Amino acid sequence: MDISLPFTVLLIISILCNLKGLEHSSLVEGEGMDFSELRKAVEEVELVDGHSHNIVALNSTSISGFVQAFTVGAFVDADAIAFAQTSLSFKRSLRDVAELYGTEVSLQGVEEYRKASGIESISSTCLKAAKFSAILIDDGIEMDKKHDMQWHKNFTPFVGRILRTERVAEQILEQGLPNGSSWTIDSFTEAYVSKVKSVAKEIHALKSIAAYYGGLEINLNVTKTDAEESLKEVLTNTAKPIFLLKYKNYKNLVDYLFLQSLEIALSYDLPMQIHTGFGDRLLDLRKTNPLHLRSVLEDKRYSKCRFVLLHASHPYSKEASYLASVYSQVYLDFGLAIPKLSVHGMTSAVKDLLNLAPLDKVTV
Repeated sequence: MDISLPFTVLLIISILCNLKGLEHSSLVEGEGMDFSELRKAVEEVELVDGHSHNIVALNSTSISGFVQAFTVGAFVDADAIAFAQTSLSFKRSLRDVAELYGTEVSLQGVEEYRKASGIESISSTCLKAAKFSAILIDDGIEMDKKHDMQWHKNFTPFVGRILRTERVAEQILEQGLPNGSSWTIDSFTEAYVSKVKSVAKEIHALKSIAAYYGGLEINLNVTKTDAEESLKEVLTNTAKPIFLLKYKNYKNLVDYLFLQSLEIALSYDLPMQIHTGFGDRLLDLRKTNPLHLRSVLEDKRYSKCRFVLLHASHPYSKEASYLASVYSQVYLDFGLAIPKLSVHGMTSAVKDLLNLAPLDKVTV
């Protein structure tokens, strides 16, 4: 899932120099410097998206139109979506998308083009223009009319799967035991481990959103008894479909499963992607600082496990950069901040990541 060093360097330079306005950049020293070769290399290089989600149909009820793509997360109220249209990132991106589609620079013009063209056409246009050679998809988000993995292969040479571990656990609980008996922590753990292992050779990474379930301060000493009590609460208080995300008091169970997942990741040499930094309003941002993972990173049991800190570039970029510099198993992803932030915000975030982090440990 790692992007090669040459691409990372080129992408970072292109962001820092803001190539479209390079002649005005304060980073450029001296006059008459020729960046044409650099610009050409950046424009021609193929991309690998190491973390994405399924494309949904234009009439999906999970998405409130084109504007929602420029908000943070899925759970956004109508007023927040309306305000998003005044953000710098929306105005810049609307201009870029309109140029790509060949429409007038207006929300109405872009929306009309999307509806007239259809999701297949605009997906092909966008992915082709971005020069994606591979995309890895976390398909663990339940969305209305989402397209499956096979559908995405129509638009890019390679499509791989990322397995969201918490959703696997939820689906197991929803299905129940074949004989109708109640789950115990032993039977549930056996079912969970078996399910993840059954697809481990077909996926490219595990992913955890433990940050949403009470934060990243993982309890390394969580016991089976703690996890079983949490499991009983789930079975007693949660209606189907089961989404543990709605209940923060199930953290013991989530932490227990997180540690089980790390053991599987080690066994199959799979990276563990971990949501850090910002997300939608269901996330308590105060508890997503990646420094909370320090106890996990210090634990010798997991010293060989590769951790990819997703969305590490905002707002904890300095902390993430530090972790990547002192722990050999930590890698950084600066997706979401790009293109969600303003140009200045993107530049600042990437600069912060590069203060300490080795270049070949920074991905997108």
